[in-house]
Amino acid sequence: MSAFSGSAPDGADFALRINSDECEPYIRRGGTVFIRRGGELRDGDVGLFLDGGQAVVRQYCEDWAGNAYLFALNRRRSELDRMYPAHSGAVCCFGLALGLGEIPLPER
Repeated sequence: MSAFSGSAPDGADFALRINSDECEPYIRRGGTVFIRRGGELRDGDVGLFLDGGQAVVRQYCEDWAGNAYLFALNRRRSELDRMYPAHSGAVCCFGLALGLGEIPLPER
């Protein structure tokens, strides 16, 4: 089952089908995520990011030193988490996911 039913939420610019279990239980394999381009990233936001040349849906967090973290939503897939050093400019966000509700940040 997808996290969404019916039509796209207001403000959605495009939709993506999720082909893995990386976003479960919030978005099931085969489900759809709707993305709104732009927007300011805040801790806990879920977005579409570029990671190693691949587009991925991850949860964003920044620590007190400015290091950025991209967390897999499925915590059983924590090996997919990434950390980018402060001021590296390595985090590229294409947009924010809509309609997922508040997802708690993982314990670090």
